[in-house]
Amino acid sequence: MYRIKAPASTSNLSAGFDVLGLALDIYNRFTVELSDKDMLINVEDRFNNEDNLFLKAYHAGTSHLSISDHIKAVFSYDVPIERGLGSSSTLIVGGLMAASVLHENRLSKDEIFQLASKIEGHPDNAAPCIYGGFTASSVADGRYYTQKLQIDKDFHFTIFIPDFAVSTAKAREILPSQYERAAIVHNTAKAIYLIEALRNGDLKLLKKCYDEDVHEPYRQNLIDEFAVLKELFEKDSDGVLFISGSGSTCFGISRKSVSKQLIERINKLQHEWQIKEVNIDHKGVDVDEI
Repeated sequence: MYRIKAPASTSNLSAGFDVLGLALDIYNRFTVELSDKDMLINVEDRFNNEDNLFLKAYHAGTSHLSISDHIKAVFSYDVPIERGLGSSSTLIVGGLMAASVLHENRLSKDEIFQLASKIEGHPDNAAPCIYGGFTASSVADGRYYTQKLQIDKDFHFTIFIPDFAVSTAKAREILPSQYERAAIVHNTAKAIYLIEALRNGDLKLLKKCYDEDVHEPYRQNLIDEFAVLKELFEKDSDGVLFISGSGSTCFGISRKSVSKQLIERINKLQHEWQIKEVNIDHKGVDVDEI
């Protein structure tokens, strides 16, 4: 029997749309063993079926190994669903890791990364979930690539999780199908600034990175109170606030912790926002035999 721990992740970080990802120290855990039939324990009824992402990923992994069998998995959730924190990646990576560890670790991390990215359709959450840390990922000729990047250790990270969801499908539908060349050039520059600012701890440079043209101007309209939350956080912390993934969670980067005054002001907003300081997970998906 094994326990798999898969970290949450935030992606995009504004200008790094569909490329950048950062693993966070919030986890979904799966206790797994072989079984005579598929069994998912502690899973909501609406997800407890053959379309469950963990189960689909497990069988994708065993199929890749030319194996046909079944799994019993007990779920323990800390990563919220449909909040832009990579919950689907934790399920997919967890299922693939289960397929590997229950069969003599026959899947390499790269194989898990390739399969996970293919199942999800993009690698920006799968990469940090698997490898940990800060990553930049891409796809070319049907193969996925990722590179770990440096990030300054003195940044503070805060997530703001609201009491409403934003579906990934809706967040993608709202984006333009084409962009002007000037918008792409502008966004490329911002992404380069962003990577350098996070690498060397340059908060002043980081503040120049969030007026991108690709996704936040559109997606912020799906997140009620985003504008007021952004103004409150940036004024209080002297940091920056991004949409985490496709939302609805918002991700703040600053040099100091949020103040009690900020928390009190946010608690007076119409929606309930869970405020949580988080750290980077540098290890990625992890397994213990129990």
